[in-house]
Amino acid sequence: MIDVTVQRELPVPADKAWALISDFGDISWAPGMDKVEVTGEGPGMIRAIHMPGDTPPIEERLESLDHDNRVMEYTIPKGMPMPLTGYRATAKVVPLDDDSCRVDWGCRAQEVGVSPQEAEAMAAGVYNQLLDWIAEELDRR
Repeated sequence: MIDVTVQRELPVPADKAWALISDFGDISWAPGMDKVEVTGEGPGMIRAIHMPGDTPPIEERLESLDHDNRVMEYTIPKGMPMPLTGYRATAKVVPLDDDSCRVDWGCRAQEVGVSPQEAEAMAAGVYNQLLDWIAEELDRR
């Protein structure tokens, strides 16, 4: 079992970062996708991420969205792109002061066919990339 969290401080108010991250159906800020299809609204909604090539979409399911505490949880029931099972991710925005925040993004999952260290490194790499894209998008806004 792995438990990985990556943290990044951002020079923007927490509400600005949360507005971007909590919009589960819109991940247009993340490059490299052919398209994203959204089914449903709120917890239970599915975003199907279609990547280039002839691979099945990655289906991510919004499990919870807590605006008061700025916490979002989601799972990947189909099309997991990493060697993991039982994946549950959490993204949290923590205000540091009026003009900055910290984003914590991580997951708990069971590695499959790789060592826990390899799985942790893969997940941390994905979250660091996501946080890079988020920082770039927030810079543009």
